[in-house]
Amino acid sequence: MEAVVHCCGDSGQQPVKRQVEHPSCEDDEADEAIHIPVRSKKGRKRARTGTTGELTAEELVRVVPVPRRSELLLQQQGWRPVQLSKADKAPEATLSEDRLSVTSAKGFRTARTTHGAWQGTWYFEVRVAHLGASGHCRVGWSTRKGELHAPVGYDMYSYGYRDIGGCKVHNSLREDFGSPWAEGDVIGCLLHMPEGGQPHERDISDVVTWKGQLFFEDKAEPEPPALAGSLVAFSLNGALQGVAYRGIHEGTYYPAVSLFTLPQQAQGATVTCNFGPTFAHAPPEVEGCGPASPASELAGSPDAPGVAPPLAAARIPADVGAGPGAAGAANNGAAGGPTPMAS
Repeated sequence: MEAVVHCCGDSGQQPVKRQVEHPSCEDDEADEAIHIPVRSKKGRKRARTGTTGELTAEELVRVVPVPRRSELLLQQQGWRPVQLSKADKAPEATLSEDRLSVTSAKGFRTARTTHGAWQGTWYFEVRVAHLGASGHCRVGWSTRKGELHAPVGYDMYSYGYRDIGGCKVHNSLREDFGSPWAEGDVIGCLLHMPEGGQPHERDISDVVTWKGQLFFEDKAEPEPPALAGSLVAFSLNGALQGVAYRGIHEGTYYPAVSLFTLPQQAQGATVTCNFGPTFAHAPPEVEGCGPASPASELAGSPDAPGVAPPLAAARIPADVGAGPGAAGAANNGAAGGPTPMAS
């Protein structure tokens, strides 16, 4: 499905009209939604009512399939380091074997990481390896709801720093911020999320089973509130450019990079991510938050990664609208969900 939208163009200084293709997984979920019986607290189907024997609307719950490439399914494979995600990227973007570099061409494509954070202070770097004559790049932080066929900062779910003019971008609003950057530069990205927020992301406790298949309950999700004291800051070759945004929305944010080239450029643009623990430049000191931890620590320790509940333990929720389980946090307050999310 395509829709004409206005977004910040990186081939010039004026907003341009672009064709943006929405991620197919969201459309597929909407098309495949079904209704299944609600279970009683004892795990049995509720009794059918009426003379027809059919279940009433109150005895049904709307669910959508868990995507086959879902991070929830991939995390069952055990501990993995923080890398760019094979599941959470635009299909046109190509990852290196170590999944630290991404290459893309012909329009904007975004890639996010396997692990995200909703609490704590975190830092990663991006080295601009190649842009070419028409290539451009944005870097920053994005939730899973951020559009993958558009740049970081395109919607309300991501916050970005743009190579052209050094602008900051959020919800397609471009503002003056720092210095511009180009090939060879290293951009540092810092996220600070103080205690008090919530991950606002589905986790393993939200998975339900029906006839051997895995589903999420399809319920309205309110927009997350702003988190007081939270911020996003950027550095360029070790020099702090400043705090780009304060009081950002609660949620689980993932390191994210976006690349752009014009169709006539044969070679795609490439960047390489460094999640630590050793960086080209020390994480910047930002007033209002403590020292930043390397994003590599979002994965936890391979010796004690924590064990996610097996999918076989998932059950139909006891009641319509039942909330997710409590989300724990390890390692600086931590990664998305009760255990780090890996893909």
